[in-house]
Amino acid sequence: MDECIDKNMIDKDEYPQTAEIEDRCVHMLADLWNSPDPENTMGCSTTGSSEAAMLGGMAMKWRWREKRRKEGKSTDKPNLICGPVQVCWHKFAKYWDVELREIPMEGNRLLMTPEEVLARVDENTIGVVPTLGVTFTCQYEPVKAIAEALDKLEQETGLDIPMHVDGASGAFIAPFCEPELEWDFRIPRVKSINASGHKYGLAPLGVGWVVFREASDLPEDLIFRVNYLGGDMLRSL
Repeated sequence: MDECIDKNMIDKDEYPQTAEIEDRCVHMLADLWNSPDPENTMGCSTTGSSEAAMLGGMAMKWRWREKRRKEGKSTDKPNLICGPVQVCWHKFAKYWDVELREIPMEGNRLLMTPEEVLARVDENTIGVVPTLGVTFTCQYEPVKAIAEALDKLEQETGLDIPMHVDGASGAFIAPFCEPELEWDFRIPRVKSINASGHKYGLAPLGVGWVVFREASDLPEDLIFRVNYLGGDMLRSL
């Protein structure tokens, strides 16, 4: 780390190996989180998990908006359903004009539940965000149970509501401590995952990650091609 601390990681032309390292890490995480196509899916590093979460949220809003436009429906009242989340999701909702339908902690219920999700979901819901390691309790929210409830909802009403998992710290713990726990891309409804990579030491800078289930889950409109300063880069997000 001492030898690399002075490198400008953002200058991919001057230091092309930084892009190679980032790309390898994205595909390693896609494999760790059981993407059906880990070698070809998309994702990126960020300056922290909050930025990664917002990018996942943007992808959900973009996909919802595109679908609504194709159906000739309005796109002015998007909402997002979550449990007791960190402040970055409140920021996302405010920055991108999304109604945040946060499920509060009440009595002995400290997490979101399938019943509470179904009570809030509608055709304007861009997605549901369970957290794998809630800030207040470090508990995992029931990702699979929520997905199964949304599967049943789709069968009954036709509403297809995607999920983004805020992996927080749990996304780097569950695969090793509870590998049988299904919370990741093994669940088809989970379209993207963000996680924090700097909470475990050996990280002189903050780092977050966002990874998509498959490349098709990242809207083309959020892919940027950069060709200034003599370079030619494809940047997802």
